[in-house]
Amino acid sequence: MSHLVYLRSFLSVYRHNSISRAAEALHLTQPAVSRHIKVLESRLDCVLFDRLPRGPAATPAANELERQVGSHLDALEAVVGVAGGKNEAVAGIVRVGSMSGFTKLLLSGLAPLSRHGIRLELSAALPPALVASLVAHDLDLALTPARIPHKAIDYDLLHEAPLRLVCAPRWRERLPRSGAPRGLPLIELGGPMPALAHFWRTAFGSNPDIPSAIVADYQAALDAAAAGLGLAAVPESLCRNLLQTGQLDCHEVKNAPRVSLFMARNKGSKAMARVDIVQQLLADAARAW
Repeated sequence: MSHLVYLRSFLSVYRHNSISRAAEALHLTQPAVSRHIKVLESRLDCVLFDRLPRGPAATPAANELERQVGSHLDALEAVVGVAGGKNEAVAGIVRVGSMSGFTKLLLSGLAPLSRHGIRLELSAALPPALVASLVAHDLDLALTPARIPHKAIDYDLLHEAPLRLVCAPRWRERLPRSGAPRGLPLIELGGPMPALAHFWRTAFGSNPDIPSAIVADYQAALDAAAAGLGLAAVPESLCRNLLQTGQLDCHEVKNAPRVSLFMARNKGSKAMARVDIVQQLLADAARAW
């Protein structure tokens, strides 16, 4: 069964882009991992990695080998626990990351976790940091609106919703029947994903006025709009209840952009059964978002 050890070392190097990080993840020495790769290359009669100053670079042969064996090795690890030699218990900690604005939505689907003996560790970060944490095995699962390609990460579309331009009822009379609202205070998201500007360019073909308030995330934008600070662009799944109860009004447009929410997962996740349960709970909950 030594070939499984060699393949496991290959897969770790492939996903980490580093022999040192792969060795650390596998609890092996770097020379051992390097030896496994060399033996595997000899047996397969091909070069799997080009040795570059910045680290190992996967060759087309490595890409094909990962395609052929990656999912099968992950499944074996989930069943028999290659690292520990035994099945993993479902009970334990699952570390989930998300952009802070989606936290309330995420938590709405995870209430049943305690009956499985699963403890949740929830953290918030922007998409690049979430992906980096998944690659480093600091997170087991992440919810992100941006699909950042990485060969160690699998993405599944969890939810998609239109952005809505919402405001408190006090601004209702100043909303136009069509076209871009003018002369109203605007609420924008800080950071690299300005939702209001994206909405304005997509729906109205122009840039918005300078916002009167900049907030941290979608939930803060929703709270600010409900408090009467102005117009905000937020996903329909976050504002639907407030719209239905009349606490918010919506300026309807034909070409509203949509926002996607992906579940991202490290292909080599060790807490496989626990993460499967969290992933399924979120997929079930998302159908009602």
